[in-house]
Amino acid sequence: MFWFKKKSEKKWPEDEGEQSSARWDESKDAPWFRLNLAFYDVFEHMRIQVKNWQRQSLLSWALSALAVCAMAYLGAQPKIKPYVVEVDKLGRVRAVRALEENDTRHDPERIIAAELQETIVNLRTVTTDREANNRNISRGLSRLDDAAYTYARTELRKAPPNTVGGVKTVMVRTDPPLKISANTWQIEWEETSISLAGEQMGAPERWKAVMQIKLKPNFDDEDEFAKNPYGFKGLQLNWTKL
Repeated sequence: MFWFKKKSEKKWPEDEGEQSSARWDESKDAPWFRLNLAFYDVFEHMRIQVKNWQRQSLLSWALSALAVCAMAYLGAQPKIKPYVVEVDKLGRVRAVRALEENDTRHDPERIIAAELQETIVNLRTVTTDREANNRNISRGLSRLDDAAYTYARTELRKAPPNTVGGVKTVMVRTDPPLKISANTWQIEWEETSISLAGEQMGAPERWKAVMQIKLKPNFDDEDEFAKNPYGFKGLQLNWTKL
């Protein structure tokens, strides 16, 4: 080992290169040289192992962090998806629809259902007060247009509410409307006739109507917008007794 640290002062002959190479070859067989190589070989293996473990630890940490972030994201996602199920009075399922995230704030179908129910109640309810009857009919007809308006006017002339109100009153209870297609809805209701003495006249009657509708608010006409802000209009209407 001392031979590597200090140059020899001995003068080599002219064939110094050949003898030096021979000296080097001979020194490799020396025990101290082999021991020195083995010593450095052990530390080189240890250095490589440390580097490998460091890389493995860094990779494991990255995978663990990624797994934790993924689990946190999945845990934050909603696990329950609500559905709206419409049933009739006998408990039979009429319609099923998934409730989207923004349905709790604004659902056009809920607006249509409410407007449709109110329109039927206004058109079919009969009281003994002529002014109330006229007001209800006016409200109901204001939600109709085109053929639906003409149909309702024709049917109401067959049994004028003010004439019917002279002998009885009619109470209307609607069921939840059922959407048939994109613009067509079906609604059923029950009419109960009450005599002027306050007694029920026969069994309640069941009715059904099919209406084609649209939602188009009229922002240009302030009076129309104030009366019908959602622009609900029935385009086609047909009702029948069940």
